[in-house]
Amino acid sequence: MDMLLILLISLFTLTFIGVVVGIILLIVRKERWAGIIVTGLSFGLGFCVLLAGLNVATATLFEASNNPFSIYNYDAGEDLYANNFEEDYDEDYYDDYTDVNFGEAVTIENGSTVTISKPELSQKKEGYEIYKVKVKFENTGSDAVMFYSEDVSLYDDTDDDYGQQITEDDFSGEVQPGEAKEITLYYEVFNSGPYDVEYDNYNWTE
Repeated sequence: MDMLLILLISLFTLTFIGVVVGIILLIVRKERWAGIIVTGLSFGLGFCVLLAGLNVATATLFEASNNPFSIYNYDAGEDLYANNFEEDYDEDYYDDYTDVNFGEAVTIENGSTVTISKPELSQKKEGYEIYKVKVKFENTGSDAVMFYSEDVSLYDDTDDDYGQQITEDDFSGEVQPGEAKEITLYYEVFNSGPYDVEYDNYNWTE
């Protein structure tokens, strides 16, 4: 790129000299045709140099990532959006959950109290296992609240994965003030844990 710029500057200098020589031949020396030819060739060469210079400038701007639609940092060779997402994910995701002990009753924002027991092995199948989790959801507030048992998740710390809930008698609906729902949830898992249970902004663990 630097060599091309030097070449363009040199050609522009020769063009300027050619125009000056052509004007001298045409006006001072009174050599009409020679002056016209030299001046015309110089202007033609100058026009070509101008186009080439514009192309080089455009290419340089794109390489410097001045394109407003680009999400990449040319100099760093990195995806800025991806980096920002990873940083936000690392900082925010792990702060979403508050660890509590299995069997501990927790009052969540809507005024309900939730108690979750430690996951227990229910059945062993070929290639996978079924774990059960007992959940007590009690509306200790003054207004009816919604509870969806499918929002209770079994999380595998070892494999960083979630069990698949296969509960037949799950619950979805309103829970009235003073009413409690006690249900047992079942999950298919493919390893031996240990497991945590997540609900709302809390993580029940040992």
